[in-house]
Amino acid sequence: MTKIAQEATRAQYINKIWAARIQLDKKETLIVRGREIKPIAWSALDLLSEAMRLDGHIPHVKKTLPPGILYACSDEVRQNPLKVAELAEEWADSRKTVTGRAHQRNSPVMAGVVISLPKEMIEDWPAFRDASVKWMKEKYGERLRLIIEHLDEENPHIHAYLVASHGFKDGRPFSEPFGAVHEGYAESRAARRGSIEKSGTSKGAKTGKAFVDAMKEYQDKFQHDVARHFNLARLGPQMKKLSHAEAVRQRDIRNAEAERIEAEKLKEKAFEEVRAAMEARRLANEEIARRKKEAEREAEAISRQMIEDAQERAKVEGQRIMKIAKLAAEEKERTIQALIKGDERVAVRVFKENVKLKEDLRLIEHALEVAKLEIEHWKNKFQSAYSWLKEAVGKLETFSYFGMSHIFKKTEAGGKGSGIDSGQSLKSEIKAEKKLFVMLEPVPKKYKNGEERC
Repeated sequence: MTKIAQEATRAQYINKIWAARIQLDKKETLIVRGREIKPIAWSALDLLSEAMRLDGHIPHVKKTLPPGILYACSDEVRQNPLKVAELAEEWADSRKTVTGRAHQRNSPVMAGVVISLPKEMIEDWPAFRDASVKWMKEKYGERLRLIIEHLDEENPHIHAYLVASHGFKDGRPFSEPFGAVHEGYAESRAARRGSIEKSGTSKGAKTGKAFVDAMKEYQDKFQHDVARHFNLARLGPQMKKLSHAEAVRQRDIRNAEAERIEAEKLKEKAFEEVRAAMEARRLANEEIARRKKEAEREAEAISRQMIEDAQERAKVEGQRIMKIAKLAAEEKERTIQALIKGDERVAVRVFKENVKLKEDLRLIEHALEVAKLEIEHWKNKFQSAYSWLKEAVGKLETFSYFGMSHIFKKTEAGGKGSGIDSGQSLKSEIKAEKKLFVMLEPVPKKYKNGEERC
């Protein structure tokens, strides 16, 4: 048995009701859940139908579970618990045989007992339930017709149904009064009879006080025999007794408050997810900015290298031109000297070589012009590539502005890629652009004499 601290001790709950053959309309009108209704007292069959979780009798239970039958007075009742209503009808009919007066249809025919345990003590429920069933059997004997267990409501509880005995005794018919199964009813009727015997009228009879005193004694008996062994107090916090409709209204208020708290938790969770998404977006934007700077630095380095390579090639070509020009000048001087000396053969040879040098010089100048045009061409290509790079970075920034789905969305082909890899994609595209900046080696040209020149 679970030991509960004294300050956390909970109160027992045992309640007794009765039911007539038919539903009884009450006089007062109540507002329940925004609707004006005229409450009724359920009939014996209604109570049993609710206990068996039959459709139309369980609007207060959201998700039902099959009831457990803990005790039945016969196999017939165990097979069909609604038979208890027929036993109540038979007892009501037997009253006419004994008293000579028909039992009114709105008079009670069956008593019901509800015994519950707080849900916080669910570990103690099996032992508490068995002790309560044993107490009911010992107290009511053959008058106890059925006990049912419910575990699909807020607190675990049992329902016990009582019908007074009737039949034959010593060869004569007998029928117990309803007070045999309801202590409060018995005492209130006794107070009424006492008033009539004393004053000839029931006016002034304290039937209400007699009823309450009897039910207090009933509660004390259950406390002494059962509840105290489970550390349940006789009385809990003193609260105003509520009507069923008011109790339902307050329960709805508690449920609404619980739903509000749950909604607040969901709202906070949603805010956390939004904050996480915003943080992820910020990190992604920082990554995009970092990759943009890297791309710009890499493009600048490529541009600088291209210009340096072009300048180096121009320098080499200039040196070649100067060398050829120098050779041409030397040959020209040799030609002049040969002509002065009158060596025609040497002069002719030098003249031919001079002509050849002039042709070479012309070709070199042409190659230099081509190199200049090539440098200009690659400069234009670099400008185009740089513009393309800026446009690509702008698109990435646009994707990050419109949401994280463009950055973190998985690819459909096997789901191997993600938006976060967009930086890698950008890097691969930059590498592809690098190919545009690779300086092509000049293709050697072949002349008729088989000589190759750039």
